[in-house]
Amino acid sequence: MKPAPIAVIGMHRSGTSCLAGCLEDLGLSLGEVVTSAPHNKKGNRENPRFWPVHDAVLQRVGAAWDAPPAEPVVWTPQEKADLKAVLADYDALPLPWGFKDPRATVLLDGWFEILPDLRLIGSIRHPLAAAGSLTARNGFDLERGLSIWAGYNRALLRWRDTMVFDVIDYDAPDYEVRVRRSAQRLGLDAARPMPFREGALNHQKTQAEPPSSVADLWARLQEIAA
Repeated sequence: MKPAPIAVIGMHRSGTSCLAGCLEDLGLSLGEVVTSAPHNKKGNRENPRFWPVHDAVLQRVGAAWDAPPAEPVVWTPQEKADLKAVLADYDALPLPWGFKDPRATVLLDGWFEILPDLRLIGSIRHPLAAAGSLTARNGFDLERGLSIWAGYNRALLRWRDTMVFDVIDYDAPDYEVRVRRSAQRLGLDAARPMPFREGALNHQKTQAEPPSSVADLWARLQEIAA
């Protein structure tokens, strides 16, 4: 049977790039992705052609990557056609193929209309660490960063409530073990070398108690982490 495509989902600055890069090491085809960036020395592993598609959908509903929609988003026929145009290039990739763009986390309804067999794997990160990373990269204040973090992770949990998929804590001490275990479940070669993880930077790691505004959400994410 043809392997299903795989989406790496999760909040910005929450380890999705690392997870996508590690899965690429283990056999996931990502296609033409960004391999170097100022705030991510190994690149964000995203196909830039998805960005305008996702941004257009978000803009239409009065949202943005840093102001995620609170409710599921219904895609228009034109928006789905635009996504299909990008996905046409993926037919030539070795299987299984996958993609990563945090925006997709809050826009998955449209993706599932086009790819009903899409499989998911999520990445989570302590809210203070993710918000701190946004402060360093974008200059956002803490409350804004936490609000964005909450919006994306509520969307992740909404999907986790409807289907089974692994969620990996970026700061887990046994991160590599968890990634390899999840990769095996996804049909990848978990025994391959995983050089992407080597030298990975995590400047915002913290064990602090999360703010009360997101404490319950973080506790629930920890409960489902693989």
